[in-house]
Amino acid sequence: MSLFDKFKKSKKNEVDSAMANAPASSSQTDLHQEQPEDVPMEPVFYEESGGVTKEQAIQLLQGAAFPPEQPMGVAGGEHDYGVISYPSFVVIFFHQDKEHLMQIEKRAFMTREAILNDVSTYVSGGDFAAAADCVWEALEQNQGADEHWEIYCTAGEILWKLRDIQSAHNLFLKAYQCKDCKQKAHVLCQAAATSCILRDPNRGYALYHKALDEEPESLEVLHDLGGFHWDMGELDQAAEYYFSVLKKDSCYYASYEELSNLFGQLGDSDWSKPFMDCFTKQSPLPRDQLEAAEADMMASLEKQGNRSKEQK
Repeated sequence: MSLFDKFKKSKKNEVDSAMANAPASSSQTDLHQEQPEDVPMEPVFYEESGGVTKEQAIQLLQGAAFPPEQPMGVAGGEHDYGVISYPSFVVIFFHQDKEHLMQIEKRAFMTREAILNDVSTYVSGGDFAAAADCVWEALEQNQGADEHWEIYCTAGEILWKLRDIQSAHNLFLKAYQCKDCKQKAHVLCQAAATSCILRDPNRGYALYHKALDEEPESLEVLHDLGGFHWDMGELDQAAEYYFSVLKKDSCYYASYEELSNLFGQLGDSDWSKPFMDCFTKQSPLPRDQLEAAEADMMASLEKQGNRSKEQK
C-alpha cells in the first residue's frame, strides 16, 4: 500500500443528496426501478454536458475555486454552468443540462493553495473525514514530490485526528524530507509524538533530539521534550525542560499549564493555581517568582525521590 492509499475512500454517497432534486435520465429511472428500495442508487456521471466535454470543462475551470457544499450558478461567459463542490471533486452541468452531470476531481483544475483552503474549511467545521478526502487531492496533485511540505504536514495532522497514527507519522517524516520545509523542528516533533503513540519511545526520543539539532532554540521542542520525559515518569527532567522554556520566554503559556499540572501531581497547591492562572489569563509570572517556583519544584521532586528510595 502506498503512502497515499489511506486517503482513497468511496465517494459514491457524497453526491446523493445533491442529486435527489436533479431530473433523472431514462437510464437512471430504469436502474432505480430495478433495484430494491433500500439500496441507494449510485449517481451517474457523463463525459459531456450541454455540449461541453469534460476536457473542455477542465480547461474552463483552471484556477477556479468554489465554496464547499454551496450550489452556485455562473453565467456571463461563453458557457454558463451550475456547480457544487464536495471534498474531493465538483459536480457540474452546462447550459441547464441537469440531466448530464459531470464529476471533476479538484486536482484537475484547482491550485494547491485553493485545495488547502478547502481543507481548512472542513477542519474548522470538525469534519476531518471530509478534510482527509480533500487533502488527498493535493497529495495526488503533488505526485509524491519532495516539495510543498505543508501538504504532507497538513495531511499528517488530519490523519492523526482520525487516529491513523502510522500514516500520520510517515507523512510528517515526508514533510521533513521536503527541500522546501520551513518548519523542520515542528514536523520532527510531530513525528516524535506519533512514534511515542506507536509505542516506540526510543525513536521518539531520537526524533525530538534531531529536532533540537535542527533548531536548538526552539521553544516547541523544549516544551515537547518536557512532555516526553513526563510520560516516561522522569518528572525532574520534565520540570527542567518546562522551566527552560520559561527562562527563554516567560510568555510561552503552554508550559505554565503543564507546570501547574505537575505541581498538582506533587500535591503543591501553593504553585498549582498561580501557574494555571498564568495559562488561562495569558499573563506571565515575574522572573523572581519563576525562580522561586523552580526551587520549590526541585525540592519537592527531591523529597519525593528520597521517599521512593526509603519505600524500596
